[in-house]
Amino acid sequence: MNVNFDIPVYDKIEAPMQASKWLKLPVLLDSHEMEALFKYLGEFFIVQTSGIMPLGKELISKEEFLDCYFNYVMSLKNGEIPKDPRINTYFTAVFSISPHALYKVRIDSARQMVQVKLPILQLQNHRFICGTDKKFHSMIFGPQSISWGIQFSYPQLYQNKEMQALKVGEGADFPNTQLFKALQRWIRENTRPTPFIIDNDRLVNVPIRLGKSCFEWINDHCQLATANLKVRV
Repeated sequence: MNVNFDIPVYDKIEAPMQASKWLKLPVLLDSHEMEALFKYLGEFFIVQTSGIMPLGKELISKEEFLDCYFNYVMSLKNGEIPKDPRINTYFTAVFSISPHALYKVRIDSARQMVQVKLPILQLQNHRFICGTDKKFHSMIFGPQSISWGIQFSYPQLYQNKEMQALKVGEGADFPNTQLFKALQRWIRENTRPTPFIIDNDRLVNVPIRLGKSCFEWINDHCQLATANLKVRV
């Protein structure tokens, strides 16, 4: 872990960064594909931003993240629902090149919170449903929702602390734009829109992405059969 990723410490929590027009990339990768993505992205850091945490425990190592993701994928391959407790934290973290896109606030002598100050690459535990309308809806949670990797998001607009609405661009003020563009390139080249078959007779190509290596095992995903779905391979 690079010890130079020193997130600034503030005395108090500022107004939360407001962002909109998020570009979203929902994708399920095999574990070795996620490792290849990390290598392609180069140097970046994974930061926990949800809730209160012990002092100095905001960084998640790439090795730990990849180990969690490996367990997640192995569960899907084995026809099981992933239950690694780290998923809730790791799959809702953020990626950032610069520590200055975030800040820390101490709650007491042992605990802290991490807040976002500038646009970062946001992760979400991605789930979807195929509704009664036979349409696919991302980020719907419930007993019928299907676990499908991670949704990566990056905003196009954000509001700074002076309440100015700004377009997210490139340069020093937006250190993570190039990180997101690299992610977009890799996803476009190494994954495909998913060709779902609904009720064994209707083929629908869905923008939810699937890593090319996943086609070998994706129909072992136990939640697909429950929803009368399978992937054309």
